[in-house]
Amino acid sequence: MFAEYLIYLVAFVATSGIAVISILTSYQIFHKVKKSEFQLLLYQQIFLFTFYIYSIWGNLALRQVITDAITDPEISAKLALFLPLLGIPFLVISWFMLLKFSLNLNKYRFTGTWIYIFFTVFLLLLSASVYLFQTGYFRTPANPDKFLIRAFIPLNLLIHLLFLLPFIKPGSAKDIYYQKQEIHKCLAIYLSGTALYSVVFWLLGPLGFVYTAVSILILFASSALLPVCIKFFVSFAEKKPAVKTNNFESFCKEYNISKRESEIILEICDGKTNKAIAEKLFITLQTVKDHAHRIYTKTNVKSRVQLANLVREKTGKK
Repeated sequence: MFAEYLIYLVAFVATSGIAVISILTSYQIFHKVKKSEFQLLLYQQIFLFTFYIYSIWGNLALRQVITDAITDPEISAKLALFLPLLGIPFLVISWFMLLKFSLNLNKYRFTGTWIYIFFTVFLLLLSASVYLFQTGYFRTPANPDKFLIRAFIPLNLLIHLLFLLPFIKPGSAKDIYYQKQEIHKCLAIYLSGTALYSVVFWLLGPLGFVYTAVSILILFASSALLPVCIKFFVSFAEKKPAVKTNNFESFCKEYNISKRESEIILEICDGKTNKAIAEKLFITLQTVKDHAHRIYTKTNVKSRVQLANLVREKTGKK
């Protein structure tokens, strides 16, 4: 028993260190590149490792305490099944951030409609699973850990397949500022790690606590590969120095602003709300929001104030 606790303690310290390194690396990339998509990668790492620490280490620790207090094996099995499910929101958000990172990096739109669809599908799946267990259609599995792992792995692989697709054919090749060969090398390393921990966990069984601890280490290390590889192997195009323009038309040309987007920029600079802009231009509120998001992405700003300041700086308008 002492050896088991010692192995798990060492694994916990090591995996916590991996999580911290991965999150700090993601922050360093965002600070260096200053692109919103790398802020998404930072959030993805935070939510992912929060899920891992709660659902793996928190669950192991809590079940150890519960085992001493609860002797009924059926109740213990139910707790082992449902306690990790409380961390599902963190996992789903991390998946969402990963997909949005991939789409934004490759200049694809991720509209509000897709956001609603993504979270609605997972909410329905979770609700249906809980309902089927409560009504007795599904019985509590004899090995809850194995059941959860084999439910997680296919979904996780599907999300990573969707994550990969935008890199195969970027949405706007002329706006891509990373080196394709370098990022593809990182993707190969990261997805190889994902495949490795998927196989390792799929085979997880009565192989002892050493195998379990090593499997958890592989999971954490593989999940940290993406930001670490990007930091050390990917170079990004240098940001072009700001060019002083003397009119709004030149500003729009410099940032590849469409006619409709230019109209919205002028309204934003006049201090109008999204609702007021929608009413004036006879478009929906969501359309205004979508255009504003694209404008922020093209001009690399994060707010209306920053956009107005940029327009003022570039055009000299008061």
